[in-house]
Amino acid sequence: MGEFFMAQEWLNMLLVAGSTRNVGKTSFICQLLQRVRNHAPIAIKISPHFHAPTQALKVLSENEHYQLFEETNQDSTKDSSRYLQSGALRSFYIQVTDEFLPDAFMALLPFLTSTNPILIESAALHKHVAAGLFVFIYNQEATSKPATHANKQIADFIIQSDGKSFSIKPEQFNFNKTWTINQ
Repeated sequence: MGEFFMAQEWLNMLLVAGSTRNVGKTSFICQLLQRVRNHAPIAIKISPHFHAPTQALKVLSENEHYQLFEETNQDSTKDSSRYLQSGALRSFYIQVTDEFLPDAFMALLPFLTSTNPILIESAALHKHVAAGLFVFIYNQEATSKPATHANKQIADFIIQSDGKSFSIKPEQFNFNKTWTINQ
């Protein structure tokens, strides 16, 4: 199952990971969503932590290993809701352990296109999907997650952040069937 989407390159996908919590991943994605809102972007938050879902999360697929939801509330402070507020056509939220991430992504495939910009916040999806761009947001002042060094080695771009400002600004990113950066 995993070989199918590993082989496919998602040029319209921008994958965002970060060195720690509160490094600005969601803020960065929200600014990008505002920038590409005319392209009907799709936003996805993938979390390895399981929480009780809110009523606004519409269950699309679930089993003992993962839960796939579509966010329907545009008025909360949850990341998936903030994506809708920022211009996402659709916002999805996945709770899954890294071991079952390929299965959860396969369940998401019917909701994705190869033409809309797709923005995904995930620390581990890069192991399974060839995204058009993989961006790693890093704060050298904060304690980093264990995977920071490995992610910095494979990221297309490393962005320094204090949680609010970014060394490569969201307005430098462009989307026209694929993601590019003006440097």
